[in-house]
Amino acid sequence: MQTLLTSLHFSLPPSTSSITPHFPLLQNFNKQNQPIFQTSTIVKHKPITSNALAKSAILFFNFQLQLYVSSGAMREAQALFDSMPERSVVSWTILMSGYAKHGPASFALVLFRNMLMGCSHVVMLRPDAFVFAVVIRACGEVEDFDYGREVHGQLVKRSEVNDSFVENALIDMYMSCGCVGDAEDVFDRIDKCDLVAWSSMLNGYVKNGLEEEGLWLFRDMVYNEIELDAFSFSMVIVACARLSSLEFGIQVHCLILKLSFGSSLFLENSLLDFYAKCGDVIGLRQVFSQMSQKELVSWNTLIAGYVDNFHYVEALLAFQVLMNEESYCDEFTLTSVLRAVSILGDIDKGTEIHGYIMRVGLEANEFVISALLDMYIECIEHKSLDERENIPLKLLYNLEGWKYDEFILASCLKWSSLQSNFETGKQFHSLAIKLDVRSDPFVVSSLIDMYSKGGIIEAALRIFQRVENPGTTPWSALISGCMLHGRIKEAMKLFQKMQSDGIGANEFTITSALLACLALEDLRMVRELHCRILRSGYGSKISVVNTLINTYSELWHHKEAVKLCNLIPCGDKWNLLIQACLRAGDHEMIHKLLREIQKSCGHLDIASASRILSSCSDPLHVNVARQAHGYMTKRGFISESHPTMTRSLISMYSGCGKMADAVLSFNTSADKFPSSWGSIICARVDHGLPYEALEMFVQMQRKNKPADSSTFAAVLRACAQLGLVDEAYRLFTLMEEVHRIEPSEEHYSSMVEVLGRAGMFEDIEDFINGVEPTRLGALTWWALISSCRLHGNMKVAKYAVEKLLELNPSDSSADLLLKQIFLALGKWDDAAKLKTKSKPMKASSSWIEVQSSIYEFVSNECAPCKVSAKLSEIEGKMEELGYVADKNHLLHNAEEEENGGVSLHHTEMKALAFGILSLPHGMPVQVVKSVRMCGDCHSACKFMSNFLERELVVKDPCCFHHFRDGKCSCRDAW
Repeated sequence: MQTLLTSLHFSLPPSTSSITPHFPLLQNFNKQNQPIFQTSTIVKHKPITSNALAKSAILFFNFQLQLYVSSGAMREAQALFDSMPERSVVSWTILMSGYAKHGPASFALVLFRNMLMGCSHVVMLRPDAFVFAVVIRACGEVEDFDYGREVHGQLVKRSEVNDSFVENALIDMYMSCGCVGDAEDVFDRIDKCDLVAWSSMLNGYVKNGLEEEGLWLFRDMVYNEIELDAFSFSMVIVACARLSSLEFGIQVHCLILKLSFGSSLFLENSLLDFYAKCGDVIGLRQVFSQMSQKELVSWNTLIAGYVDNFHYVEALLAFQVLMNEESYCDEFTLTSVLRAVSILGDIDKGTEIHGYIMRVGLEANEFVISALLDMYIECIEHKSLDERENIPLKLLYNLEGWKYDEFILASCLKWSSLQSNFETGKQFHSLAIKLDVRSDPFVVSSLIDMYSKGGIIEAALRIFQRVENPGTTPWSALISGCMLHGRIKEAMKLFQKMQSDGIGANEFTITSALLACLALEDLRMVRELHCRILRSGYGSKISVVNTLINTYSELWHHKEAVKLCNLIPCGDKWNLLIQACLRAGDHEMIHKLLREIQKSCGHLDIASASRILSSCSDPLHVNVARQAHGYMTKRGFISESHPTMTRSLISMYSGCGKMADAVLSFNTSADKFPSSWGSIICARVDHGLPYEALEMFVQMQRKNKPADSSTFAAVLRACAQLGLVDEAYRLFTLMEEVHRIEPSEEHYSSMVEVLGRAGMFEDIEDFINGVEPTRLGALTWWALISSCRLHGNMKVAKYAVEKLLELNPSDSSADLLLKQIFLALGKWDDAAKLKTKSKPMKASSSWIEVQSSIYEFVSNECAPCKVSAKLSEIEGKMEELGYVADKNHLLHNAEEEENGGVSLHHTEMKALAFGILSLPHGMPVQVVKSVRMCGDCHSACKFMSNFLERELVVKDPCCFHHFRDGKCSCRDAW
């Protein structure tokens, strides 16, 4: 180093020696050429005037600055920087990079702002791409997303965003801020990604808990023949460990060995952790035995892996080998070993380890203290009864050097409470009285907690009443104990007394009180507690707000829960709120929440993402469905690694009436999971495509994809639509005998529908008699009634209605359907008699979406003039083409000609007319109806589809009706 400095010194232009930079810290080098810095020492550099300093000397200042920064001596580096009379871009960059690496990173941002202030009058200080890269990484370190995006915008304006340093820094910054979608956008725009970019994405996925996405990215790296390094492998191993993906991890391990990375120590440690977390003790042992070099981290991982996988003896043996070879360990080693001792009950080994702890001075470490105390307490269970009587005294003897006996007793009482060992707890109670520490607040709280959670509430109350001024903790322990044992009203009274005495509640007390209100279904008290929470300042406690949100949603007041969402800073609130809104059936609120999530880059889990897609499964929400699909794709939820999302996506588009999009979603999924096959088969059946559904089921069987219960129900309905009785029986038998799926009510009702559509009512009777009556529900009898309606079988229809009314006497819809059957057969008198039995019908509605607005048409309201005029025009056209209306749905004996010709007066016809007026020519019209479509409107829609030159789609509670070229997808059976 001295030779290097000398050569640099001689390269200076001739001048006085005073201009040579001084390196005071470089004189303190040890034999290994490692700089020795005293952190308490700050070198004061004397300012050097610019007149005395040649321009070439900046190089040497930057060199010394780099030495300081590389060694982590940031205070010395800052002092040197402040003394420099002239600074180049390199000077600023070195110091900023030092702060970004060693911290505090916020200082780097301050330096950057100061540098920009000097750029306006010093051309040479204009930041380059490397400076921006350093600043962006600093933004990531401090998670300053707003400033990072602002810098990103500046780079875009300067057309410097394509620099590889900048691109990699942007990926790191966005990933550090949790904005995975933005990082993916940057990554996708890189023309040719280098290893750093791939590794940044991989690291970001793992850091943000998207381990599955990380594994798929690693697969792409391998397929694209990216040159891998040890860091990339370590991230993949971490992802495999978190996912407990043993098979994938073993493949990665093989690749590591193939590429000769097996000798990397930190990578071997990662492999040890992976095998330990995956429960593969054999793999853990093999990796450890093949390590050429082992450090303490390696031993700690091995011992902790043995303990976590219940190999406690092996853990103690490994600890013994470690002590024989290395003669030392740390707190992490001891906590793992003490856990093994606790479970084995080896009190002698525990005492021996306790002696070692005292010798090396680790008795002050809080982790070791906790593990040691737990070890002694756990060992109580492993001693004989005679010895157990003396264990409390032996415990205190082993801890006789400790002065905080009240803390030890509090911990022992807590253990007694958790283990329900109240006899031992009473002994500790007696010991507390003997040692005169029973009035200690920690001991008192532990005693109350032990007795109350043990159900001995009276003993807990006696202890509580002897306390002169009980604080929050004793109150909380008593209230929690009452709640635990179902004494809800008593818990609420205690909470109210606590409030009246002016005792401040903590978050545990408040959550217990909220749970009590939930158990009592007392919404008024919940709102009172809500006010107290806001006044007490606990509104910012995540556990409290989560409990409050859950309480409101369980009491069916999800809108109150939504109002609380701004109080939770973390992303968990979105998952809670979406679950609450879905429980209440408020899909509109879920769509509003989705817009808020998009604005705030909120965090979602897979379950919530799936719920959002489910809420869009309606023809009225097609636009929202497409927006949700785009957002989920951007966030990485829509991929072959998420079978739940693929299934939800197919179901969403199917529910929206967009069968083509549902098929596209299925076809574009790389790995088609059984749930995806089931969803697409159900979708085809729902849309009247039974041939295609059965063909897909055959393909599914050929690919050895197991079918579930809902898939079999769908193919049985497909058989019903096609009249394939023998095939339905074959599939029903296949489901029971081969796939071992027990038939449910849905399967029985599907078989009844198969036989009913074929008119095989005697076979239906035999089939129903062969099923336990408890397994036949409303679905079965509804299927039978619908079949009777199709074939005009009044006798069986009446029987089915009686069975349906036995299940639900208040259900008037069965009578209504029976009346419609009478009308269809022209039995007016029988239909009129049923009129008095039916409850007054509620007004029905139909809805249609036009240009992102939803329009409703109600049965008891007049249609707008333009809609009425359009309906009249359509009626005239139908009469002109010879259409004859079906009047059987009207309850009267009048002759046909007394009512005129066509009468399109039901709500779906009004909605269809409005859609024809509002939507472009040829565009399909989709309508949702609240009740079953009547036969007259069904026939009219089929006829209209011949001359309107567009598809008409009506979704009623039964199915989707696709009217094309005079036909309906339901085949006139609904």
